Amino acid sequence: MTADDDFDSEKLSGPRVSRRTAAGLLAAAGMGGLAGCASGGDSSGGTDTPTDGESEQTESTPTPENKTGGRLQAAWFTGSIEELDPPYISVGQYFQLASNVFSGLTTLDDDLSIVGDLATDWTVSDDGTQYTFQLRDDVTFHNGAEFSAADVEYTIRRTIEEEAPAASKLSSLQPLDEGGVEVLGDYEVRLNLTDPNAVLLVYLTRGPGRAATIVSQEAIEEMGSDQYSVTPVGTGPFQVSGHEVGSSVTLDAYDDYFETDDDGVQLPYLDGIDVQPIAEPASLVNALRAGDVQFSNLVPLQNLNQIEQDGSTSISRAPGINWLGVAMNQNREPFGSKKARRGIAKSIDSERFVETAFFGNALPDVGVISKGTRWAWREDKPQDQAYAPEEGKQLIEEAGADGASFAILANSGNLRQAKAIRQQLTEAGFDVEIDQVTSSTYWDRYADLDYDVTISGSVVDPDPEQGLWNFYRLPDEGGVWNWVNYQSEEVHEMLAEQRQTTDREERTQVLHDIEDQLIEDAPHAYLSHEDDIAGIRSEVGGFTHTPGLRNFHRVFLKE
Repeated sequence: MTADDDFDSEKLSGPRVSRRTAAGLLAAAGMGGLAGCASGGDSSGGTDTPTDGESEQTESTPTPENKTGGRLQAAWFTGSIEELDPPYISVGQYFQLASNVFSGLTTLDDDLSIVGDLATDWTVSDDGTQYTFQLRDDVTFHNGAEFSAADVEYTIRRTIEEEAPAASKLSSLQPLDEGGVEVLGDYEVRLNLTDPNAVLLVYLTRGPGRAATIVSQEAIEEMGSDQYSVTPVGTGPFQVSGHEVGSSVTLDAYDDYFETDDDGVQLPYLDGIDVQPIAEPASLVNALRAGDVQFSNLVPLQNLNQIEQDGSTSISRAPGINWLGVAMNQNREPFGSKKARRGIAKSIDSERFVETAFFGNALPDVGVISKGTRWAWREDKPQDQAYAPEEGKQLIEEAGADGASFAILANSGNLRQAKAIRQQLTEAGFDVEIDQVTSSTYWDRYADLDYDVTISGSVVDPDPEQGLWNFYRLPDEGGVWNWVNYQSEEVHEMLAEQRQTTDREERTQVLHDIEDQLIEDAPHAYLSHEDDIAGIRSEVGGFTHTPGLRNFHRVFLKE
């Protein structure tokens, strides 16, 4: 099934959406690059075949009873993990961990079929505006409370009414007070849409579906939302048993987790996961090579060769479905000037940036839509931001911004990128400093627009709009991550138009029109799409690498 096929309710009904149909949905949702990754073949996004370490575990897979037990020692390449409440997560690394604590209505199987997670089955109305889910009756939250359809309604209502960042994914629902979510019984719930949405099942998965990832009302009311954000209670394979922000997160296997493997063995296999935030690149790599940690969610790219050449470690690579750019705060001069922003963009050599900042492990680009989405990608993007230093200099002079002084806000995670940009902008005649702060301070200041310039972007964009909607809607009308104060009624309206367009070719054209306008307006100086790379020791088996995700419920430790 493709996005421009007639709507077929039978193909979308449960309890399993076939790999072929799911591949069509994933393509329609911008996740087409994942199919090549999971099947082991190269995709146009540059997916690698499995690493040597992954191939070896296939050759000698332990018997089911020998997979269980042990604690995975994992490193997270960040200074701290501060938010684990799904609809409020705006940092990709936080979501990678939270997906091991929570469940969705649906999930992606290893072969990318869409299967039930908390839903056992579902039906779709002929007009595509009603999704009716039958739910599992054997699920409990980590605090022992029983899961029911009321928790689905609460989760969605909370996300929408609290205007959480992930609420935008639920905009196709009818208003809640007009029956957007109907609880039909203890284990049956219906979602009523204003318009058909063939990719809704993708957005309800455990992976990309943060808006409908089921949370515990009882736990939130007992501990309060602030505490829930660091020690949340879900229905997933692991429960948070300890969290010292900036120091460690302790996940223990949830004994009453509902899922088993094909042999009937209780999941997860691991007894638990001990997560250490490690912001310093050399410290992380040394810990991985020494065996102090066995898994790293990301790999410092300057140390990639050390890991690849170490016989006990390997890398796992997936195509990047993201974008990165120089965010310019339009509340501060000279960044209120489009000429100045475009002049800065044309002063930056993206290819040189990728080599300096990512050691070549990214795709240089002048726009926001990534090659990993495949169907929305194009090579011939407008050249308004293409590297042309003399043109950039002229635009900067016309804007009266030549020689301007400003600072690049940075933390440990993007310091190398900040240094690479500082070098190029200094060569362009600017007086540039780096304002390095802690991860916590960084995100607070970024969201409050308390900065001049920073290096930032999206992390995982299953659909192109996920790297656009929250970033470029008007700040007071849905642009919850519009932290550059970009104001364009035209882009705002086109974003709404593309969401309602079901024809693939028509929607692609609208998305290209949006990208064209963003390239011209330059709210960001677009730089690249970064590869998704994790580090794994040879004793770790069972890890399936989906871009942007780090799911551990089937991971085991080899003896």
